Amino acid sequence: MTSTATQPARFLEWDSTFFARRIATIMIAPQPPTLTASRGEGLTLPLSTDDVVGVVEWCRSDRIECLYVLIDSNDVGAMHAIEDAGGRLVDLRITFELALAASAVAAPSSIRPSRPSDIPTLRTIASQSHTNSRFYADRHFPRARCDELYATWIEKSCRGWADHVFVAEHEGLPAGYLSCHLRDGERGEIGIVGVARDAQGHGLGRDLATAALHWFAGRGVSRVKVVTQGRNIVAQRLYQSMGFRTSTVHCWHHLWFDVDAR
Repeated sequence: MTSTATQPARFLEWDSTFFARRIATIMIAPQPPTLTASRGEGLTLPLSTDDVVGVVEWCRSDRIECLYVLIDSNDVGAMHAIEDAGGRLVDLRITFELALAASAVAAPSSIRPSRPSDIPTLRTIASQSHTNSRFYADRHFPRARCDELYATWIEKSCRGWADHVFVAEHEGLPAGYLSCHLRDGERGEIGIVGVARDAQGHGLGRDLATAALHWFAGRGVSRVKVVTQGRNIVAQRLYQSMGFRTSTVHCWHHLWFDVDAR
């Protein structure tokens, strides 16, 4: 099986420290192997039943407690192999892409760049806004840590992890956020997006996405990508209404080792 060095999967230092579990990841797709760089993704490999056995053996020998497995939705064989090994489907990962016109619509006046003073409010919004993600769907992860994961994510984004963070205001207060990432000069990626519960239904999500497209267009980006969950119908409809089209669908499985179900 193709691997980097001697490891068939990639150990995730940050996730392991955050959740106090030893966590690794692997990405599986029916295509030539490549190494991915996105957060939470590992190797891209063609996978056989024997390969699954090898990955499981490596996880056990390296005391891995949880393996994140991202599988192309067309690779039914790999899904069966992971499920036979004990993996559980926890989410669908849907990627949308948009060919960006140079004349992207101007940013709405209600949207502005984030400020350091926004961070406490944005952390609170983030801790309540991502309950449809795979971490909440896996009962091995305490809900409080899932809340803190997204609060930390938006804080790190505001402090420089993202290339830009937009904030939406509602009734004079921060009520939503969207992060932007530049990839390879001509590609952009929308990262974490959230709107406060009491500000939903006012079009802030669309305003944030519009501001992001305008920002990307101003930096010469020709294609924009965004990822959302299969259970997040609201986000899917928003992106589709703005011209985004589905490019890939992957399945997230979590495979736990020596952990009693809770």
